Amino acid sequence: MKYKLANRRYIGNKTALLPEIFSLLEQENIHYTTVADLFAGTGVVSERFLQEGSDVIINDILCANQIFYYAWLSNLPYNESVVMQFLNYYNSDCFPVYENYFSNTFSGTYFHHKNALKIGAIREHLENHKQELRPREFYILLASLLYTTDRVANTVGHFESFLRKKPPYKEFFLKPLQIQPLNGQSRIYHQDANQLIKDIKTDLMYIDPPYNARQYVNFYHILENLAEWKCPKVFGKTLKMDRANRMSEYSKSHALSFFSSLISQAQTKTILVSYSNTYDAKSSSSNNKISEEDMERILRSKGEVIKKEVPYRFFNAGKTALKHHKEYLYLCKVFVNNM
Repeated sequence: MKYKLANRRYIGNKTALLPEIFSLLEQENIHYTTVADLFAGTGVVSERFLQEGSDVIINDILCANQIFYYAWLSNLPYNESVVMQFLNYYNSDCFPVYENYFSNTFSGTYFHHKNALKIGAIREHLENHKQELRPREFYILLASLLYTTDRVANTVGHFESFLRKKPPYKEFFLKPLQIQPLNGQSRIYHQDANQLIKDIKTDLMYIDPPYNARQYVNFYHILENLAEWKCPKVFGKTLKMDRANRMSEYSKSHALSFFSSLISQAQTKTILVSYSNTYDAKSSSSNNKISEEDMERILRSKGEVIKKEVPYRFFNAGKTALKHHKEYLYLCKVFVNNM
């Protein structure tokens, strides 16, 4: 078995929504050859566009997500035999493990000590042997490590906190990636979407920003730490690093003004927005920062809007109750003078 891009446990994963997205585009006879996925998350929407032959701009604020895009969705060359040579070495009994930053920092909380030793030792080896690899080979190996790390973690599916029970040892085995053929060209960015949008022009823009106060970097700080490998100090009971430079403005009180600015600056023929109605959640941090009414008002100022309610089960790995949750797709056919 190989890791698929969609295998990841991720809040708001849109894998199940893909049929609805592409059905709506076909139903409304939307033509496009270039697409921007400004809050790409897992990257599964970008992957589908690339498979069908569109050229795609892929962007996300998280560093770990960028690693996944370069591994699965880039057009960079790689040698599969080189990747397998490293994977086989990491999976063998010959690979030496030793105390390291990761084991010293996260053993006994997020990970069993033996798992933490292996994770840190592999990450350190990858960093030290980076020059022996092509860029995409490095990204593929790191992506495999990050996916495996997530699977052996002592969590409910994200890293907001760890479980109170003692971390059990879990079999640690790095898998190769199942990389699908792509028929389009990708351009990968790691930027603030409101800044990036000023410099790009596409036929279609897919927009799926966070809508509540829960910051994605808090859910995935361990993976961010591993991806960057700067070995930062961590703080508090949940052992998070300083994350000030990767907080989303869409999870703050001024989210509405940021969304309005984003839409007004979009240079495109069509905008497709995925929207989760979570403002009836019991936890205030899960409540939406942007209402349906404001969403529609802003989009209608840009073009003709079609709203579609879709059956969709929101991925929520915690205990927050989401009463009356609904998922909507907003398709905005941009007025000619607003392109």
